[in-house]
Amino acid sequence: MKFAVTIVSLFLLAGTSLADYQIVSTIDAPDTNISGLGFGNGSLWAVDCVTEFAYEVDPTTGSVLNSWYCAANGTRKPSGLTFANNTVYITGGAPPNLTDSWCYKYNTSGSYTGMFDLDC
Repeated sequence: MKFAVTIVSLFLLAGTSLADYQIVSTIDAPDTNISGLGFGNGSLWAVDCVTEFAYEVDPTTGSVLNSWYCAANGTRKPSGLTFANNTVYITGGAPPNLTDSWCYKYNTSGSYTGMFDLDC
């Protein structure tokens, strides 16, 4: 019973906390088919799955600070992005089901630095 009361309390607390959030600003996306978005080094990082361009975006103004074509992806389409340790990681898979997935690494200037297989 103590466990059930704790769970119910957590749900009530979460519901109350969510009501306090509000959108304080919005910015336009740098392209029309953003399939991945990350944050790091004070910038938003985005990748477009159709044009295959990656973008560094100023989160305050929405201006594009840097962009590059994800040429390392080959026939794989970009499907996701994350940022960690000063590296932009862009996942890509072979259409139509994005199988044979790989992750491509780029430095913050957009230079390709390597890749690794995501299929188990």
